[in-house]
This record gives sequence, structure tokens and C-alpha cells, in this order.
Amino acid sequence: MRIVEVFNHRNGQDILQSPKFKDSFHEFLSILSQLPAYRAAKVKKTSPDHIFAPSAMNSWLDNELCLKRDWDWHPLIIDADPGDKSGKSLLRSDYRKDRIEVEVQFGNVARYTYDIYKMAISLARAQADVGLMVVPTKRFANNIGGNIAYFERAVRELTHSRLTLIVPVVVIGIEPRSWVLDSFLPQSSSPNVTAAMINAARRRRGKEPVPDETDDAVDLSITTLRRLVLEVA
Repeated sequence: MRIVEVFNHRNGQDILQSPKFKDSFHEFLSILSQLPAYRAAKVKKTSPDHIFAPSAMNSWLDNELCLKRDWDWHPLIIDADPGDKSGKSLLRSDYRKDRIEVEVQFGNVARYTYDIYKMAISLARAQADVGLMVVPTKRFANNIGGNIAYFERAVRELTHSRLTLIVPVVVIGIEPRSWVLDSFLPQSSSPNVTAAMINAARRRRGKEPVPDETDDAVDLSITTLRRLVLEVA
């Protein structure tokens, strides 16, 4: 991938370039720049322009960051609501290391805004000090799917949120280095990373395992919001 542009919100980039965060920040940038563009195994006839496979790119990052290196995978932001017997109302981010909260979003705009919200919660709960958001450029997003979050929109919205969203965040826009279809790797060649593999690596490093659950289908309940307000007040 090519890192096209970086947007600095509320001094996020200054924080990431400071001695405490610089090594992990540059490690992440180096890995991100090596991310391959994977083409989807099947392309729908109704959307022939949507040729990329986001899940394959996410798996590649999981492998590089959390298996080969020691980035935390799906770190917890908010525990499950005690009243939720299923325990699925928890909230997690994508990655975290040295108090840098990372979200990589190849999904729709709603997911991107939710990710920004999760960063704000994590920083409010003193679990991280700065947020790092990765999204495709508009051109890249148009070839991933419909209504996909993209860098130019994120910058436009965050620019008008400077006084309301006061957490430091850096947004990185990426796109393939080449637009030649044959240069993209097939989706099947992406590493198959599972929670069991991640947790085996975590145990070797002396870290607690992470439950095989994500927050993709979770909305914050009123009860959870009330509990959060009390915790961060």
C-alpha cells in the first residue's frame, strides 16, 4: 500500500512523533506500507468495480501485527454489560500498543464514525493516549464497496469537529501502489489468522488470551452508556 496522506487532528501527529510513541508509530507505518492489495475471490455482476477483499487485508495485518509482532489484538475498551447474560455487549478496538489505539476501517461510513467514538471512549478511560485511524482514499474505497469510509470525507468531517472531538487522532489514507488488476494478490493467498493462533502467540509472550468475540454487531445500550459516564466522570 501507498500512504497517500496523513491528517493531524488535535496534535495527534505531534504526540505520535514524540519519544514515547515514535518507535511503535513508525513500526506501524512500515507494516502498513507493506500491506498487499488483495482482489476478491468473486466479484458481483451488479458491482463489477468492487474488486478488493477487505477481510484478506485485515487478516494480513492481524498476522503481521499480532502474530509476528506484539501488538494487542482486539483490546478491550468496555466490558460487557453485567445485565447482558450473553456477554456480547463489550467493545473492542482493532489493535493497541504503547497506548496507541488503532482502527483500520475498510467498511462503511457508519463503522468509521463508530471507530472514532471508540477511540474517544478509550482515551477517556485512560487506556490509550492517542488514536490512529486508517481508511482508504476515495478512489480505493470506490473499488471496495458502496458507501465505504474514505480519507477525504474523514478529513472534511474532522476539520469541522475540532471543537467537539477533542481527542488527538491521526488519520492515514492509503491506496494500492498500482492499479493493474494482475498486480493484486488473490484473496486465497491471504494468511488465515484465527483467534486460537493469536492467543497461542499471546500466551508465549505471557499475555492473557483474548475472547473470540468482536463488537461488529454491537450497539451501546443505554445501560452501558450510563455505566460509562459514571466510570469516566
